[in-house]
Amino acid sequence: MMIPNITLKNENIDQIGIVVRNVRAVAEQLHTLLGIGPFRVLEWPIQGIDPESTLHGQPARYSALLAFARVGALQLELVEPRAGRSIWSEFLAEHGPGLHHLRVTISNFEETVNAWQAAGLKNLASGTGVHVGSKWVYFDTGNLLDGIVLELRKRMDDATGEGQWATEGIQIGAS
Repeated sequence: MMIPNITLKNENIDQIGIVVRNVRAVAEQLHTLLGIGPFRVLEWPIQGIDPESTLHGQPARYSALLAFARVGALQLELVEPRAGRSIWSEFLAEHGPGLHHLRVTISNFEETVNAWQAAGLKNLASGTGVHVGSKWVYFDTGNLLDGIVLELRKRMDDATGEGQWATEGIQIGAS
């Protein structure tokens, strides 16, 4: 397999994604053991927003409970698969809970997605994000990175590049 000709040299990994069986329990334990949090917990897809979700190149309907917290410069995402077949439910069934993906947020999202696909990287899943107007794509980089999936996310226009949360969710570990 060719490695994509677009290198993300000036971009940073900004998220580590972990698939878990119980988001709330893991978030609470991470807060108790390591002081991580607070976690913002929310259902995906966001109610009232078309998830535009795909799985293995086909339209798909699935859901997850997500939790987000800052750990230094990185965002930690916990993913609990819920209804429907998803990249997360497949991972949980095949590997059990654990490290699922690394994410890079980029400005040239569409160009990079197209270039990576043209280079032979398979789009495993995609959809709209938890921030207003955001998009994401998971790429099949498992063979290149010994099981780790890479996620590309569209950089938003605000100063942080994250954008506005589509919903407040609930807090776990708030002091």
